[in-house]
Formats: sequence, structure tokens, C-alpha cells
Amino acid sequence: MSVAAVHALPAALDAGAAAVSAVICTRNGWSRGFLDETLQSLLAQSWPAQEILLVDDASSDGTAAYVRQAYPQVSVLQNAGSGLAAARNTGVAAARCPWVAFIDDDDIWLPEKLAEQLAQAQASETPDAIVYASQVATLNSHGGNPVDWATPRQFATWPACLLGSPIQPSGVLLSKKLLSRIGPFNEQIQEGAAYDYWIRCLSAGMSIRYSNNILLHYRQHHPQMTAPARKFDHFLNIDALIAPYLERLTPALAQRIRDARLLNNLRALMAHSGLSAAARYWRASMPRSVPGLRTVCYFLLDTVACRTPHQRRHALRQRAMQLLIGKKSVFPEQYATGSCRPASRS
Repeated sequence: MSVAAVHALPAALDAGAAAVSAVICTRNGWSRGFLDETLQSLLAQSWPAQEILLVDDASSDGTAAYVRQAYPQVSVLQNAGSGLAAARNTGVAAARCPWVAFIDDDDIWLPEKLAEQLAQAQASETPDAIVYASQVATLNSHGGNPVDWATPRQFATWPACLLGSPIQPSGVLLSKKLLSRIGPFNEQIQEGAAYDYWIRCLSAGMSIRYSNNILLHYRQHHPQMTAPARKFDHFLNIDALIAPYLERLTPALAQRIRDARLLNNLRALMAHSGLSAAARYWRASMPRSVPGLRTVCYFLLDTVACRTPHQRRHALRQRAMQLLIGKKSVFPEQYATGSCRPASRS
């Protein structure tokens, strides 16, 4: 999509149908030092959000007061320190527009973000059954140029999403109708509630549509839950999160996905946290089994894909996923022992 075409998009959109509520969730965002850049990226949109809601999750640094003074066009909502999932639910409940977009308090939207995603929605026959996801570049908190992040398309179907999250929450656009159908974020999940939401969407028959261009700069820094120092605990928490969904699959497929997750997580721990962390994870991952041939082939091909350029990586990873799951990986009823939709845990 050309720059001229992107900037022409707002004129083609219907103002009422394309109204967006942007929801920012923060706790002590002002003192962390990135909140201004985030808010300015929202205000610089070529198609502006009709309302910007900042959900302050019990900040102790004066974030709410600062935003009220510096950004009077932003509505500040209070949340009782009950976590990110609850903060997102607070924002959704207050949103008055037909579309909702989330962003964390340290990430950045590119100026065409909302315009491009709304144009995708307008062109779709079933916009209320699609999660619109941004392609992403990562930012280092210490500076430097954004680095393209390989879009995880191989996880963007059911049950492939049980291998990894296909979406960065700061890049999504969802209709209020979809949010109403799927229900609120699960506030009982301490880590991974957004990932759980994407699994619920895909297992309920929703689909994911990625943007044509990079629309999100996702900031990486040490305190994040998925930083290398926390990968061991993170993997155990996510293993527990997906366990109920694995029970919805046939035993053979569930075992292949479980074994593939184990191999992928061991690979990541050895690369980022060292052999001792990988050994701890191996001991904690019970029960274990000997991976079958399909799982081993998946893992080897996926490992090769990790070391190839982005333009070839997607094709290799899709092929690896086909080896593991089968050729039909879009909401395949034959993989489930009962209903494909896991029971809501919200």
C-alpha cells in the first residue's frame, strides 16, 4: 500500500461506522517514561480515535493527574489495581464506539494504524468475526531503530494457536460485537489473559487478519513479563493456561502439541536463559513423553525457520505446522472430541 493510498483512506471511511475507542491500560506509566510518546502516537493518527480512554490501574506516581492536566482530550478511568485483564475490561465497558483498539503504555502506533485496519474492516464481508492485528517492529528501550518482527502467522488458526500467541495486544482492533460475543478478559489469569482471549476467539470460529504494513512499534525492556529472566515461570504459567484447551482435542493431537511446546520452550530457554533453566523446565514439565516422528520433524523444520530470513520463514513455519497438525488448521472440527469452543473461563 502506497503512502498516498494510506493517507487517502480516512476520506473513504464512514465516520459513524468507523468510530474507534482507544483503550490504554497503565500503572505508573508516567514515571516509566514512555507514556507521552504513546499518547502522542494516538493523537497523531491520520484517522483519529473518537475517544481515548486511559485506564489507570491504581498508579502511585500521579499518572492520572498528569494525564488529566497534560492531555485534557483523554478520559481517565480508575481501576482498583486488579490487573491488566480487569483494566481492559474496564475500558471495554466504558467504550462508546463500535470499534475498540488496545495499546499498552509503552508502545507506539504508527500514524496510519487505525486508518489501515478500519479500511480492512470496511472491505470485509464479516468484520465482526475478525480480529484485526498489526504487523510489528520491536523497539529497544535503550534506543536504536525499530527491528522488523516476524509476524507469527503460523499460530493464527485453531488449534495452532496453542503453540504460541499470534497477536500483540497493542496492535489489535476489534468490534464491540465481537467483544460482546466472546465475553470479557479472564481476570483470574495472572499472566497471559490476552493470549487466552485470542485462543477463545479462534476456537469460537473467529479469524485473524494482519495489516499489510507495520503499524505498531512494540517496546521491549527488562521488566516485561516475557523478559529472558522470567521465561521459566512464564512458560509454566502458559502451559497451565492452555491445558483446558488441549482437553478439547483428540488425545493424539493434544499430545503432539504438548510435546512440540516442550521442545520449543526448551529451545528458547537454552538460547536466552541457559542450560540450567532448560533443565529446570524439563524437570517441572510432567508428565513427559517421547515425541513422535511428526513432532520431531515439526521441531527440526521450525528450528531451521528460526534461522532463515523473514521472507522465507513464514513458508517454512507454515509447513512445519502442517506436519504437526495437518493440512486443515483453520477451525477443524475433526480435531476435536466435542465442541471446538472451550468453555469460557471468564
